[in-house]
Amino acid sequence: MPAIRIALPATLRSLLARGAGSAMVSGFLLVAMLTMVGKIVSFAKDAVVAAKLGTADELDAFMLVFGFFSFACTVLAGGLPESFVPAYAELRERRGQRRADRLGVQCAAWHFAALLVCGLALSLGAPWIVAWATKGFDPAKQALSVKLLHSLLPFLLCFGLAHHLSAWLRAGKTFLLAASAPMLVPLGIVIAMLIAGDQVNAWTLVTGTVWGAVAHVAVLLIALARRLPRSARWWRCCLRHWEPGLRTVLRNALPFLLGGVAFGSAVVVDQTMAAWLTAGSVAVLSYSDKVCAIVLAVTAGPASDVLFPHFAELVARRDWAGLRKRLFASAGIIVSAALPMTLILCFMAPWIVSTLFERGAFGPQDTQRVAEVLRFAAFQIPFYILGTVAARVAVSLQASRFMLMISFSALVLNASLNWLLMRHLGAAGIALSTVIVHFLCASATCVICLIVIRRKEAS
Repeated sequence: MPAIRIALPATLRSLLARGAGSAMVSGFLLVAMLTMVGKIVSFAKDAVVAAKLGTADELDAFMLVFGFFSFACTVLAGGLPESFVPAYAELRERRGQRRADRLGVQCAAWHFAALLVCGLALSLGAPWIVAWATKGFDPAKQALSVKLLHSLLPFLLCFGLAHHLSAWLRAGKTFLLAASAPMLVPLGIVIAMLIAGDQVNAWTLVTGTVWGAVAHVAVLLIALARRLPRSARWWRCCLRHWEPGLRTVLRNALPFLLGGVAFGSAVVVDQTMAAWLTAGSVAVLSYSDKVCAIVLAVTAGPASDVLFPHFAELVARRDWAGLRKRLFASAGIIVSAALPMTLILCFMAPWIVSTLFERGAFGPQDTQRVAEVLRFAAFQIPFYILGTVAARVAVSLQASRFMLMISFSALVLNASLNWLLMRHLGAAGIALSTVIVHFLCASATCVICLIVIRRKEAS
């Protein structure tokens, strides 16, 4: 029988031939491994939380508030940090490392100021925000949510700033610390619960979250401070002379920020609408998302972290053909790896949920509820990965107007599909809505990237 030969693209053959010797492949493997370790720590935390609190009301309140702050950090990370990386790569390519680092310091200061303003707004509006978002909560549960929101403000500042510092490290292709430091937050929660013993409650989770976030940002600050110039003259220059590229970063940050508000709000919209369903639905949806997150952690997360600086460099060098080839090759490899994991999650959902969470207050009935939602949620994985990789290309191309249109369209579609499907499927309908939205957004983003690249080549 004649041998079957499969023709692979030249870029894909090159990556596979070099394997871990390729900077991109080795970077992906490193980030994937460290992210997996971080997810193991996070799942250990979730297992302990499930055993102690199950789907209790106070856990519902904590997860809702934590979702608000995670959303705020993600939204702001979609502004300055996203627009910073392409500008940093171009400035380093044209003017040198010190000028690029000066831009990094000034962008970090602006990002921290934005976090302060956001934190103040959330603190002042806490009673109204919680009252609107928790229509299914009783008054006592709403009051607890307001108190938790105020107590988690330090988490917003520290974890939000860590987003920018991590983007800075990754822009310099320093992936080790950027990938490993986030595990300090779940590790802090685990330590706090171990100290609390049998007295674990929502305030235990708050304490561990805040101190974990402080440790996270402190480690990143120390790492960056060690690589920056130590001369007082350079630091005075950073404070007195604004880098001209900062204007470009700030100008491009607003569209990405608005797009992040729209697209990133899907989590908050999902949790808010889940709060309108039966008790425990917010926690059920959250547990389902956590299971999907382990696959995304070793595919979409590492891929976007490692590929983003490579995409930005290709754009800075105006290598449009190389950019297109790298997009196709990377997306093909990652999606091919994710499909088997998606099917495993779908068919083995009850066993996976039972193994991870069923102990203590988390019983068989909770396992069944989470597994039903997970069977739908698992199918978002390949579309999420493809959309994440394509979005990094769009950001590198500074295609902010197109991304803004896609993000707001996704927001409207997500809320509409949630309302339609949750009436018949409950929390599983919200998960199915997420799958449909990710499929449409990934397809639209890929098409837009190819159109912009073609226009760049023609100009």
